[in-house]
Amino acid sequence: MKHWITLAVFLVAVCPLLSFGQTDTVYVPGYFESGAAEGTLNSAVTDAINAGTLSTKVFKLKQYERYVLTASLTIPAGSSLTIVADEAGSDPTTAPPQILWSSSGGITTTYMIDCFGDLTLKNIWVLFANMSGNQAGTSIKFEENAQPDGQHGTFEGCLFDYSQIGADGSGAISITCSHFKGNFTNCYFRNMSDPHYRYYGRPVSFPFNTTGWHIDSLTFVNCTFANFGYALMQEGSEYSDYVSYNHCTFINGVMFCLESSWWHWLSITNSVFVNMFMYGDLGENNGNPNGGTFAIDSVKNFGFTPPFTDDQRHILFTNSAYYIEPWLTDYYLNNPYTDTVANPMNIPKPMPMLGPRSLMFLDTTINGVKVWPLMNRKDLYDNTNPAFLLPPTDQPAIRRFLLAKWTDNADTNWAFDPGSSFLQSWPLNENLRITNTAMKTAAMGGFPLGDLYRWAAKSAYISWKAQEATESNQIQSWLNNGFTSVEAQPGVPVSFDLSQNYPNPFNPTTTIEYSIVQSGSVSLKVYDLLGREVATLFNGDQKVGRHTVEFDGSRLASGIYFYKLQSGANSITKKLVLMK
Repeated sequence: MKHWITLAVFLVAVCPLLSFGQTDTVYVPGYFESGAAEGTLNSAVTDAINAGTLSTKVFKLKQYERYVLTASLTIPAGSSLTIVADEAGSDPTTAPPQILWSSSGGITTTYMIDCFGDLTLKNIWVLFANMSGNQAGTSIKFEENAQPDGQHGTFEGCLFDYSQIGADGSGAISITCSHFKGNFTNCYFRNMSDPHYRYYGRPVSFPFNTTGWHIDSLTFVNCTFANFGYALMQEGSEYSDYVSYNHCTFINGVMFCLESSWWHWLSITNSVFVNMFMYGDLGENNGNPNGGTFAIDSVKNFGFTPPFTDDQRHILFTNSAYYIEPWLTDYYLNNPYTDTVANPMNIPKPMPMLGPRSLMFLDTTINGVKVWPLMNRKDLYDNTNPAFLLPPTDQPAIRRFLLAKWTDNADTNWAFDPGSSFLQSWPLNENLRITNTAMKTAAMGGFPLGDLYRWAAKSAYISWKAQEATESNQIQSWLNNGFTSVEAQPGVPVSFDLSQNYPNPFNPTTTIEYSIVQSGSVSLKVYDLLGREVATLFNGDQKVGRHTVEFDGSRLASGIYFYKLQSGANSITKKLVLMK
């Protein structure tokens, strides 16, 4: 799709040149440098607007400084605002400069930046809070104007931190324009955590209860999303035409990661998802879970008429991993809410990587021919732990938050280490570097999965950058044309794995999926707590691939059992619960 390639090249290459090639740089003094003065950035931007020179200036902020807003930064239609800083290093004094709100009374905290034009931020730490450390219901908002090309948002090396529900029911980035084009490179969305709503705390979102807005394109490259409600929210018939995630890391998402299922062009590559849909599957969809990464639905179920058909949709999901950590799986079965649930179907269960309806679109063939050849998946690691070095996970806080959402909906702060943000501590107290050996080479070209800019070795990121154009061309080719006959094997696994049975707990039947990477002798058996074999689900030769088997426990007593997959020297054992 040539016009998307052209658009991507424009966003990545041309916009930065237009912004950073300007010579009129305005150095803005920060809060500490100016003797605790607030509003210095407000004054600098306002002066440029009044002089009619906003679009010709670059506002340069100082590292390890704070820029305290006393009002929204409003970008007039037809203008652009560019705010930059030097790239952060490893020394505490090289922390990105923070933009945050004043704590003074009467300060409006609706929109930090109210953009009727274009916005570029580079190496900026946006803290959605005030100087007292309190979260603020605020956003960076792109608003409708008369620009025929719409609004552009270009963000590089930025940290978006501690955002809750936006003032308009949106997210950190609020879209209320007809044509938005967003490009996020090397950005970190950290603690998009609302203490009340399980589905707010969104990096990018349309506002609640609006219609008519649209995203033309949205790209994320080497970005991290940690502790959030939804990573992307589309609702009210508002959707995005072209969405791309490449080398992104997702951890601790409360509900849908990427919502909704109205994808036109969607590409998810070289990414890793951990603890998605932590709220759990409570049986709302009668055994047809949405899936923890993304969902696909038919255009006939959209509730509105899009300008495309199912056959005109292009969806690619490849070279990515999915994992639910054991502490979360165990908490679903062992918490005060579960103890009171009468119907086992309503006990929280881990969400699978992809739901049945999505798999139908991605995998269905008739007489060996794919029904939807432009919707594809391959080289996916399911139920494989990336083993992050130091994840930004406050387990007790997340447990409290989930229990509240399952019961009385009490407010509780579940953010990870927000105090460090207020202290502007740098480097941050987390590290999502992958230590799983297989995951270190599972991305295209043998690179690690996930965000390479922030978490991989610098040498790996430099090597990846050298081949980025080649990788992008391959992704675009797969997205445009599907896979070749050799590659057209959706779901062929690259790891030996055994998925958690679904549903779990169950009565009396449950489904078990597993993958083998080498044809040969395979056994799948069920054992009781004493280690006695109680059922053989498969025992014989089996070809490489992903397989599904149903276990009927109607003749067994309620209780905990174990199921074990054996193939050659490899074996995996997991727990299942029969509850009659």
